[in-house]
Amino acid sequence: MKLTVERTVLAGFVIVLALLGTVGIVSQRTIIGLIEDSKWVTHTHVVLELLQQVSFRMSQAEAAIRGYVITGDTTFEAQYEGIRKQVPDLISELRTQTLDNPGEQSNISSLETLLEKRFATMDEGIRVRKSGGLQAILALGSTGPGRKLSAEISALTAQMRGDEDRLLVDRNMRAQASARRAFLVVLSALVVAMFAVIGSVVLVFRDLTRRQQIERMKSEFVSVVSHELRTPLTSIHGSLALLASGLLGRVDAKGTRMLEIAVSNTDRLIRLLNDILDIEKLDSGKMDIRQMQCSARELIEHAIDVMRPMAQNQHITLSAKKSELFIYADRDQCIQCLTNLLSNAIKFSEPGGMVKVAAKSIGTHAQFEVSDQGRGIPENKKNSIFERFHQVDTSDSRKRGGTGLGLAISRSIVEQHGGKIWVESQLGIGSTFFFTVPLAQTHNPNPTLYAESTETVRSERESNAETHPAD
Repeated sequence: MKLTVERTVLAGFVIVLALLGTVGIVSQRTIIGLIEDSKWVTHTHVVLELLQQVSFRMSQAEAAIRGYVITGDTTFEAQYEGIRKQVPDLISELRTQTLDNPGEQSNISSLETLLEKRFATMDEGIRVRKSGGLQAILALGSTGPGRKLSAEISALTAQMRGDEDRLLVDRNMRAQASARRAFLVVLSALVVAMFAVIGSVVLVFRDLTRRQQIERMKSEFVSVVSHELRTPLTSIHGSLALLASGLLGRVDAKGTRMLEIAVSNTDRLIRLLNDILDIEKLDSGKMDIRQMQCSARELIEHAIDVMRPMAQNQHITLSAKKSELFIYADRDQCIQCLTNLLSNAIKFSEPGGMVKVAAKSIGTHAQFEVSDQGRGIPENKKNSIFERFHQVDTSDSRKRGGTGLGLAISRSIVEQHGGKIWVESQLGIGSTFFFTVPLAQTHNPNPTLYAESTETVRSERESNAETHPAD
């Protein structure tokens, strides 16, 4: 089911990424087309503006000539000369802007010829005015070609503006079509991408729902099976232990050995069932956490007392550093956590080694430490050993026993107390497991009364921990 969710998320991501890539390419091309069309629209406006300026400058030049002819004022002559210098630049710019239009290039050549002729007639008017006076220029105006040239220039510029106006209309229509196309492309792509995302979310939600249902069914199945198995296993364990004790009759040495193996295996099965039930309760939140003020020293001593028979059997020395700390935690669960860590430390220590337990204050938390002189833990295993059924070596469960759930249970207990658990280790030197729980706000002023009160909250889980410590 996990793979299904991952594949669904990956498929949705790939689809959305592909859509976004397609949208990007199509949108880029569409927007580039829109930009080009907009440029041509702007270009046409520039051409129209240049034509308008040519007409305006010619009107100004003719007005300046009339002013000079009538008044003889040289200021008008200077104004005319300035305008005449500007017109060639406008024609040159106009020619550059219409390189894409051969028809307009031909019209510009004709316009340039007409302008040159018109300026020649105006130059002639200035010369006549200077040499013959006002009467001479009036006589020339009635017979000269100036009026005709002005009319031809006006007609040609009007024709050119008309051509550009038609071109502008066409380019505006293309620009608007490009804009609509770009909008529709982007909108369509966004809609498709939205549906793809929604579809992926729906698929993921459906898979997660299925996964939750399966997890719930698995949890219920494990809980029911564990409960149903624990009762007959306990009876079988008791019966086998009774037979092994010889109270029901003598058994030969071979039979006694077989009974001891059977008792050991049923004992291991009971520990496994207890661990499975504990971790399922912790994960589901069904296990109550009864936090109260506890003495760290009392918890350590109690855990050592529970694990001392196992340590003596392995020829391991247990050592505890005295602590005056008081913590605010569930007493039974902290003892279970300590016994789990002590059990692991004893199992993976060589005979003659020592396991040390200590507690110290770190800010607002108490930090418990369980150190051994065992083989150590590889760097790549330091996190995975806190997972369910995970051990450093897969053969450990056969050689040293254990269910592979002890550290997972300890992690759940510590995390539900708002603390953290970790390990520091060096291969061939040993390992130290750390976990933190909150400190009590104040120390209990009466340790005797406190010790008596804690005895009233001893649970069935502690009894199980004392007889069958988790591995």
